[in-house]
This record gives sequence, structure tokens and C-alpha cells, in this order.
Amino acid sequence: MNTRMNFVVALLLVVAIALGALIGVTAGTYLFDLAYSESGETDQQEESTSDSQTSGQPTSSVVDQTPKKMIALTFDDGPHASYTNAILDLLEQYDAKATFFIYGEKLNTNTGKALKRAVTLGCEIGNHTFTHPDMTTLSADEVVNEIRKTNEKIALYSGTDYQCKTYRPPYGSISRAAMEALYQSGLYMYSIHWSSDSLDWEYQDRYANKKEITREEAVQGAFDTIVSQTREGTVVLMHDVHEITPDILKLVLEKYTAEGYTFVTVSELFGLQDSASKEAYFNRYRSTSSILATTK
Repeated sequence: MNTRMNFVVALLLVVAIALGALIGVTAGTYLFDLAYSESGETDQQEESTSDSQTSGQPTSSVVDQTPKKMIALTFDDGPHASYTNAILDLLEQYDAKATFFIYGEKLNTNTGKALKRAVTLGCEIGNHTFTHPDMTTLSADEVVNEIRKTNEKIALYSGTDYQCKTYRPPYGSISRAAMEALYQSGLYMYSIHWSSDSLDWEYQDRYANKKEITREEAVQGAFDTIVSQTREGTVVLMHDVHEITPDILKLVLEKYTAEGYTFVTVSELFGLQDSASKEAYFNRYRSTSSILATTK
């Protein structure tokens, strides 16, 4: 009898302990979830934003908002009176848009017509400095002067007082000091790099100057280089000052149009706001994977 009573008492004690543990775990989980929902997400977001601004990595919101089945074609070093217009002919034919980063010294009455046409077709105009220097070698005043003078010429020759909100540093070379110089002068602009480099300038040189390859090989080589690096949301780098570039572009437009892609401006691709704020920054120093500046 005593043995049976002891067994029952022990069994009841085990059940009581198990129930107590279950209630404790449930209550603890509930309180943790409640606390996390009220403060944890905010703290995590603030930490993420702080890390992004400190280390220069893009915020997750920009990555998440990258449109699918879209490509941003970009052209540097123009405009060129002939080649830029040939490129615009193709863009118009395929109902495509692009972003042109303008070399200030090349803007004149003749080349300005191509710039004005690009604006009319809905393309985006960006700043590629006035004399194409390595911006990391300039003083603060020189950095500001390179960007401001080009902005003024673009506004003049666009016929619409066009206001640039993007720029591409020559050679992809930029520094925090150069960007701070722009910010302090009130030039809040997005720094745009690229993620697919056509190397059209190199293939042009190998064909036209070094005579290493034929023109057809140069065009095909640059096209193959683009294809090897291009996917959804890619920013493609080309130059509208080379003879072979319109032919390269035609192959790109044919291929990706057939695959259902749309060609948009950089601002459309990344949903950039009408003007960059003082918090704008670039996401990595001098890297082809650094494709845009973003904001907090």
C-alpha cells in the first residue's frame, strides 16, 4: 500500500513539474515575441542602416526594389555628333531608354543636338565631369568645379534646363573626400558605377589601332563580354564615342528584347528619387560591382 502511494505521489510530482516547465516556456516565448515586435525590429533596422552608412554597403531596401527583367544601358564620354545619334536611332527603334554620362568639354553646339535629342526621347542625362580626371587626385574646389561646370552646360544644351541627379566618376574612381566636397557645396547627387563592362574601348583599340582583330571580332567580343556579365537588374557600361559601339548595342537590344527585357534609365531601375539627399553615398570604392549610390 505504501509502495503504491509513493508511486502515485511521485507520478503526480513529475506531471506537476512538466506542466510548470511548459507554462514557463510558453510565457517566456510570448514575452520575447512581444518585446521583439515592439522594439527589436526597430533596433535591427537602425543597426542595419548605421552599418550601411558606415561601411558603404547598399541598404537592403534598394536591393529588394531592383526591378526584374530590366537592364540599364549607360554610355560614357559623349556626346559624339555621329555615334551618339546612331545609338539614339537604335534606342528609338526598340523603344528603349538609356542613361548618358556627359563629358563636359565635349558639349558644344554640334554635339549638344544629340544631348537634346536624348532628353526628348526620355533618356536620362548624368554628369561625367568636365575634363575626365581621376577625382581622387583633385582638391575639394576642383571636384566641385568639375561637376558644377558640367551640370551648367548640360542645363544649357538640353533646352530644358535639365538638372542632373546622377554622376559617374571617370574610371570609377571616387573617394569619401571627393563626395564630401560635393555635399558641402550643396551638390547632392547619386554616384553611379556599373555591373557589366563591355570593354568596347579595348576592343575598338585592338581592332582600329593595334590591328589584332577584325571589326566583326571586336563587335562580337564586346557583345560576348556584356552577355557574360548581364542578368536582371544589370547596369551595362558602354561608350558612345567608339565606331563599334552602335553595332554592339544592336546585338544587345536584339537579344534581350527577344528574352522579354525592358531597357530603362538608371533612376528607373533603382527607383532613385528626383534629387539625392545629403545622406547619399556610394557602396564600395572603385569596383565594378558598385553600381549606385543610395540614401538612408
